[in-house]
Order: sequence, then structure tokens, then C-alpha cells
Amino acid sequence: MVCGALYRVGRMYTCSEECHEKMVEALVEEFGEFKKIVDAETGVAYKVPTREVLDRGLWLDGLKKYPKWRPSDDCIEVPGIRA
Repeated sequence: MVCGALYRVGRMYTCSEECHEKMVEALVEEFGEFKKIVDAETGVAYKVPTREVLDRGLWLDGLKKYPKWRPSDDCIEVPGIRA
């Protein structure tokens, strides 16, 4: 994905730790530092670090360890645009 090398099917998406770190940095840059993850059973939204989703995966029972998503977290700053 990052270096163009073949990779194993499964949880390993890159050929090395160095390439994994580059991939994570690129995805955090593209998608943001945090993701809004909604518990489908309760409807409660949580603020989960993108890096943790990529490094560890995400489990429903683990959501409660993250802070709840606040309405102000929906505001995204875009350079050059004022809200």
C-alpha cells in the first residue's frame, strides 16, 4: 500500500513497521485525528483516535473507554474558511 511491496492477507497491510507508520500518518492526515464511531445498539457516538482503529481494530465493548462525541466535535476547521 505504501511501498508497493506484496503483503500478507489479514491484519498486515504493509511490509514493515516503517511503512506501517507512513501509512498511518497518511491516513490520519487524510481522514483526521479522530473518528466518530456510533454504537449501533445505543446510538451513542464516541470520539476514537484514527490511529487506534488502524493499529488495534475496534470492538463494540471497547467503545466505552473513549470519550463521548460532543456536538462541537462535528465542527471541522478548513483553512481559509470561517464559520
